[in-house]
Amino acid sequence: MNDQQHRHPHRRPPAERGRYQDASRDELIINAALKLLGVKGYHGLTMTDVAAHAGVSKATLYRRWTAKADLVADAVATLDALNSPRYPGTSLRDDLLALVHHASNCTDRPELVIATMEMARLHPELYRTLAERYSTFVRAELAKLSARTADADYVALSEVELDILGDTVIALL
Repeated sequence: MNDQQHRHPHRRPPAERGRYQDASRDELIINAALKLLGVKGYHGLTMTDVAAHAGVSKATLYRRWTAKADLVADAVATLDALNSPRYPGTSLRDDLLALVHHASNCTDRPELVIATMEMARLHPELYRTLAERYSTFVRAELAKLSARTADADYVALSEVELDILGDTVIALL
């Protein structure tokens, strides 16, 4: 999986032949999609508007994402909620609280959260994709915290314990 597919899994891979695809255009498209999603919501968002707002042609957009739902899923996945929080490092409890606070914080872009939930209700497959990304993020962060406690001579959590803890944190959120 190339770097573009890793960052944007719903993006079509570049064609083997033809013109080089400038990766900076991906970010222009993603940013335009996020901005318009917040303003217009999922239903009001059109691929034509995204292309115009990003300053790219519709062909450029459709070579990368063929469906609005795929573009929105990749755009929403770039939001800060799926980036590691800043852990205080004072105790495991404080670090866990920082993770839960960060994972539950939707106050910086509530219009995007509303639009995303609107989209998820209409597209169960994308809901599963977004839920899986979120779950994977929380599970990976918990694994990092568990590894740090093991480095401090505490017993590390087993894979099963990490899964249970991850499911519990997500259920509480």
